[in-house]
Amino acid sequence: MAEDDDDGDDVYPLHAFDDTQYNRKLLSWLMRFNDVLDPGRLHGALARLLDIGDWRKLGGRLKLKPSGKLEVHAPKHFSPDRPAVSFTHQDFSGLPIEEHPIARRFPEPTDGPSIQPISDFRPFLAPRDYPKTLQDMISRDLPQLSLHITSFRNATLVAIAWPHTLMDAIGQQALLRSWSLVLAGREQDVPPILGAREDFLKELEDDESEEEREPLALERNRLGMLGSFAMIARFVWDRFWSPPLELRAIYLPGKTLSRLRAQAQKQIGELPENPGHDDRFVSEGDVLTAWIARAVSLPRRPLTLVSFFNPRYRLPRLRDETTGVYAQNMTQLSFTFCSPHLAGGDLGHLALQHRRQMAEQTSGRQTLSLMRTMRRGIEAGKFDVFFGEANALPIFYNNLTRVDLLKAVDFGPAVLSRGDSKPKNPPGTMVMYYNQPVDGSLRGPSSFYMLGKDYADNHWLMGDLLPQAWTRIEDELRALEDGG
Repeated sequence: MAEDDDDGDDVYPLHAFDDTQYNRKLLSWLMRFNDVLDPGRLHGALARLLDIGDWRKLGGRLKLKPSGKLEVHAPKHFSPDRPAVSFTHQDFSGLPIEEHPIARRFPEPTDGPSIQPISDFRPFLAPRDYPKTLQDMISRDLPQLSLHITSFRNATLVAIAWPHTLMDAIGQQALLRSWSLVLAGREQDVPPILGAREDFLKELEDDESEEEREPLALERNRLGMLGSFAMIARFVWDRFWSPPLELRAIYLPGKTLSRLRAQAQKQIGELPENPGHDDRFVSEGDVLTAWIARAVSLPRRPLTLVSFFNPRYRLPRLRDETTGVYAQNMTQLSFTFCSPHLAGGDLGHLALQHRRQMAEQTSGRQTLSLMRTMRRGIEAGKFDVFFGEANALPIFYNNLTRVDLLKAVDFGPAVLSRGDSKPKNPPGTMVMYYNQPVDGSLRGPSSFYMLGKDYADNHWLMGDLLPQAWTRIEDELRALEDGG
């Protein structure tokens, strides 16, 4: 049970990987439905979910302690004055989405592969008076979750915004699935929130005996203080002299990815035998990662792929958990180090090297070693855990395919009418989504996300890349379609 504060609120802690400087930003996940949905039913189901057990933590308010750390205060009884979720609704129900000057540009499936710009969709990410900073949210005593729904004659945009201190993408998956269960009248099937007060990751780290612990394999590649300074200086220099990054979505039909993967496997088959490395399998994610990395790479410059991975898929006690869900931040980083030759070489070789390096770094023992290393840095108030060469080009990526967010939602009970005359997805399911900071800014290095597969097994990706990288990707897609 949560502790009480002087005002009678239940107080929940944020764990070490929640309350980091990187996470102190406000994100919005914008989902498109080609159905007309009932906003009131969606809001009612979400508000009810946030009143169940420790799901109430997600309905609480962030508070800043004198120590500078954050905690969550959840009212014992949510009310109109202190609701579990902020709710706003924009009504364009007399207008088809194709006729709205901004919404009509929302990415959508195409007959073949396509690259589509992601425009400034801030009017749909959150209400106009939504806080711009975490401090603004705290000072206004606002709920952590904001539900912002925009209705059209034939479609609905649903945006759910929250501070990244609350949870990661798998926490978001749990929220969407449980929200759908409440909407369907299956409240009894909602899984309980685990670890609302206790940091289970810390328990896993401490439970590993000294004899079982492995040295962090990445230590040999750690950048020291001078290396970190040089890396940051190089990044600032690159950003100053380069054109702005461009945010775009990629729609990749399954057959196109099959051609890419076949090309990679053929190249891997032509590699000489390497004793100790018999496994030559590469996944769709490995191939897509290598494909984007090659497009971003620069001649004569090493490249470091910085990948987000989740211990929920790596540690048996998390992977086998069936009694509830963890709605918190667990994401960690792995690093793939690429020489200029590897980064600019064959797709298959790069995909294979990425898979092998990531497998070494994300074993159960190495994951625990990395978590302890990251925790020490967080507790010391510094983030000096970047690895690789100081002059390497960094690329961040996040593969959310396994999280399957495109299929995590079933708002079927809230469908008022179908907006697509030839739908390819079940009623009440989304056709596309993307996420970005509410203020519209990204401001980081080149990055890309594998958003997942739709109901026809076609892939959605999102990238924030330099114009020349997009040109290379367009050229490769054209060659693939031409049979090259």
